[in-house]
Amino acid sequence: MNRHLIAAFLSLLVGATLSACEANMADYDYSLKHPIKVETRTALLILEPAPGGKVNTANLPAIEEFASDFGKKAAGLINVQIGANSANDPLAQSFASDVTQVLTSRGVPPQAIQLTYATDPNSAKYGRAVMQFPIYVALADECGTWKDRPEFTPVNETTYNFGCATQRNIAAMVVNPRDLVDAEASTGRLAARGDNVVGKYIVGGKIGASSETPAISPMTTTGGL
Repeated sequence: MNRHLIAAFLSLLVGATLSACEANMADYDYSLKHPIKVETRTALLILEPAPGGKVNTANLPAIEEFASDFGKKAAGLINVQIGANSANDPLAQSFASDVTQVLTSRGVPPQAIQLTYATDPNSAKYGRAVMQFPIYVALADECGTWKDRPEFTPVNETTYNFGCATQRNIAAMVVNPRDLVDAEASTGRLAARGDNVVGKYIVGGKIGASSETPAISPMTTTGGL
């Protein structure tokens, strides 16, 4: 084989190698084809006051869920706005105090509650408590799209629907979607503690540990996995 033929062969080989490197990785990696997007939305709870400016006991389950979501998924502080005739409205102040007490009794740190009074005529008329905080949510693709032939893979790429259900399951099960963007800082527990927990799990023993107060994270808009 002369030098010209060898050069031509090497040129074709390099070209084929570069073409392989330029392949669309989403055709082979389902996490790229079906990414999980993490966004911030607003968790909202509106409470009607009970007589005397108290929290209605019928609303306690909803407050419980609201506080739980704050502890797990919050991306900022809780803003509590109370409808009032003025900042010195005694019923509004009583309602604000009761709402704050109920939230803190369910694990919300007092410093995480921002309390304000809304004195416009419409808000003052109803005296409601409007509570909201930014919350992380995980969003995944809808599955079940079979727009290609699953048995036809001439270059060994995955089918369009491959891995979609796995991504949706992860998005549905994750406790705090922010963990898909940035992992939480280490709690400082020793490896020996981890070994102890695994050992208890293997023998079916209780593995619970003391609860830790969740950190309040700065607001983040979008991310992905």
